[in-house]
Amino acid sequence: MPTCDRCHYLVHDSRGVPIAHPSVEAIADSIAESPFARNHVYHVVDAADFPMSVIPSIYKHLSLAHPRTQNRRSQHSFSSRPSLSFLITRSDLIGPTKEIVDSMMPKFIEVLRTALGRMGRNLRLGNVHLVSSKRGWWTKDIKETIWHRGGGNWLVGKFNVGKSNLFEVLFPKGAHNPAPSQKGLQRQKGVEAASKGSDTSFLSEKNLLPPPQPEVAFPTMPLVSSLPGTTASPIRIPFGNHKGELIDTPGLQRGGLDRFVKPEDRADLVMVHRPTVFQHVVKPGQSLLLGGGLIRITPLLNEHDRSTTMLAYPFVPLKAHVTSTAKAEGTQIQQRESGIESILAEEAGMSISSAGRFKLQTDVTRSRAGSMIRAGVKPNKLPFHVYATDILIEGVGWVELVCQVRKSKQTVPAGGPPGGSTESDTVAPTAEGLSIETSTFVPFGGEQAAYNQTALPPLDFPEVEIFTPGGKFIGQRMCLDVWQTWDTGKPQKAGRRARPRKPMAGAKKRDKIARRTAGKP
Repeated sequence: MPTCDRCHYLVHDSRGVPIAHPSVEAIADSIAESPFARNHVYHVVDAADFPMSVIPSIYKHLSLAHPRTQNRRSQHSFSSRPSLSFLITRSDLIGPTKEIVDSMMPKFIEVLRTALGRMGRNLRLGNVHLVSSKRGWWTKDIKETIWHRGGGNWLVGKFNVGKSNLFEVLFPKGAHNPAPSQKGLQRQKGVEAASKGSDTSFLSEKNLLPPPQPEVAFPTMPLVSSLPGTTASPIRIPFGNHKGELIDTPGLQRGGLDRFVKPEDRADLVMVHRPTVFQHVVKPGQSLLLGGGLIRITPLLNEHDRSTTMLAYPFVPLKAHVTSTAKAEGTQIQQRESGIESILAEEAGMSISSAGRFKLQTDVTRSRAGSMIRAGVKPNKLPFHVYATDILIEGVGWVELVCQVRKSKQTVPAGGPPGGSTESDTVAPTAEGLSIETSTFVPFGGEQAAYNQTALPPLDFPEVEIFTPGGKFIGQRMCLDVWQTWDTGKPQKAGRRARPRKPMAGAKKRDKIARRTAGKP
């Protein structure tokens, strides 16, 4: 099959000019022109920086059917509008096995509920799937659903989230296509003859949807490339004797961190496989550099208290380096010669600014103090708290930050809780009260929520300040505790064995020599 120059350069040279990314309104207009009465939208989200690739108001922008709420007495409102499902792709980056990834589904749903805002507080969110086109996790079930449903099935999402890769796995090929009858073959020949004699110049220029491809058992799949904006227009591939279509749409705008990276290193920003993660200890007065200065994470710790440190686990395809904050700042703004390999483009250091301060608010004491918890100690009886968070880098990955804080170091604001209690009689907050993983269900009246606000005063959580080009491309989510999940499944090394037995080779010979020597006068 002949290819254009753009596709040729993308396949063989990995170079090309990205297209202008469409808006959400343009995708909505394309879905409105669907020839099918029944349509379903699959919102493809990247697991590497989840939920930064989620479109918060996607129900409103695409005019989708209203989702079902958690009210069990509510009746399902049947609608002709398109329905929606969330596909969190590239889930093989989260864990090594399918069972480990499936165990994280409740955390992903809570993060998605927070990302959807006030609307997502009472949604059921039973339409969320953790899939992997590389490993084939849960793709077979979705493929069968697409085949039985038929109609228009749309893959919508931002660029470089894995839509085209997922398209090839989800498309029902070969086996699902029925054998054509004699009348069907004659009808198909008539359609092909009419299409050959037709003039394509009469096609309307106002149509946003291109014509579908001819239906074959094994069609040509969309081109897959790490270049942003590879898919230039919607790609329609029918299946099941025109029973339905699977449509791959162009990716929406997503960040732009690659503009501040050297052209030869831009392909390294995309995480294609599960990274090898190492633990980095960041002490007071030190900072963590990613990519030689592309991202700088500076913990705001007390330099006079050297006992408090921060642990960093970078789940990114960039090289990490821990150095003093003064050296890290000079290296990032490109005003200091350093031996650290940097991927920053020339004059990119002038645009470095603060992306904000982020607090470590997720309580992970129960998982981090596992040995003491298994021994029977309650988390609220421990003399410390362990807080964590996930710092998201748009389109790249995330960094898991963990900090252990002693309870004596945590101070209550000057106002104090109602009743004027002092530090000596203040009740230490429990891990269950501080965790943001709790359910968002609010009881009628709100007495319980008001009680929690008065009983648990806000504490001083550990903070970090992050510096990036333009002060952008950074997000935050509750800690998924991925490092601890990986570390739990690793096989434990065998302990120190007993002393090995002394080798007995030549023992008889040595014994004879010893006796002869002893028998001499």
